[in-house]
Amino acid sequence: MTPSTILAEAILFDLDGTLIDSTQGVFNAWEEFGKKHPFVDGLQWRDVAHKTHGRRLAETLKQYCNIQDDELPQAIYEFEDIVINCGGGPDVLPGVPQLLNDVNRIIPDRWTIVTSASSRFASAALTRCNLPVPSKGLVTADDIASGQGKPNPAPYLAGARRISDQDAFATKCRPAFLSSLVIEDAPSGLAAGRRAGAITLAVCTNHTREFLETRSGDEKPDFIVDDLEQ
Repeated sequence: MTPSTILAEAILFDLDGTLIDSTQGVFNAWEEFGKKHPFVDGLQWRDVAHKTHGRRLAETLKQYCNIQDDELPQAIYEFEDIVINCGGGPDVLPGVPQLLNDVNRIIPDRWTIVTSASSRFASAALTRCNLPVPSKGLVTADDIASGQGKPNPAPYLAGARRISDQDAFATKCRPAFLSSLVIEDAPSGLAAGRRAGAITLAVCTNHTREFLETRSGDEKPDFIVDDLEQ
């Protein structure tokens, strides 16, 4: 296969499933929450874990566990505490340390991380995995209004604005936004990136290449790689 060259002024990385893997911790957390808070429609924890991948806990805990607004902060804290401390991870994914070190050295102010996790979780995960924090800071679930998480474009538009204040840089007009590359593993995140107007690159962490190739609409990535060692 002939290598492709992607020209981009900014790189916006997803976190979990793209740079790190906390799958086992997330599975443990959903299993524990299912014991305390029965899932809607008789769903099992594995079903919920699959359906919610890449989305914000503030939305998924309400949707699948009927957690009320006044209970959400504590519920999110408890869920993320299980992921960080009781899951045997998170672990850094192949190729990520070298890639981020190169990006941070060559274009230190032209990249950031856009995650559906809270600031607390993202900071703890980066520290545990010994990964650099972007100089522009992170865009986390704490920065996005209610109901505006992925697959809504708001998180990636916020990420683009962290890097550039130019109106043309953060626009839904796809040709004007081609200077931004979104790297994701989840269909919801790929849709968010495309709806923000960015080029999207999918990593085959939690889904097969065949699955990603058959996505349609906004979930269909422009490029697919097996991992970030390529």
